[in-house]
Amino acid sequence: MIVSRFVARRRIAAGVRPGWFAAWGLVALDALMLLAALGLMFMPVMSLIYANQPPVTVTVGIFFILFFLPIQVVLILSSLWAAKSRYVDPDDKFTTL
Repeated sequence: MIVSRFVARRRIAAGVRPGWFAAWGLVALDALMLLAALGLMFMPVMSLIYANQPPVTVTVGIFFILFFLPIQVVLILSSLWAAKSRYVDPDDKFTTL
């Protein structure tokens, strides 16, 4: 979401339409950066869960909020920016001929 948003905004402002790998590679980069951050958080969260022994519903809620929601938000927003940067206005095809 971070890298793909900034690069896509710059490309849109410049009027550059990136290729498939250039646009969606940034989504993969955002996903890898998020997985690295979540990977660093995993063991401290697991230590707290083991130490406190919360009920299963609380544990599922913790994982949902700390891991599932950020993954969904980042991947959806990054994908939107990738698609937006690759969009070609149908009206522009006829004006450039």
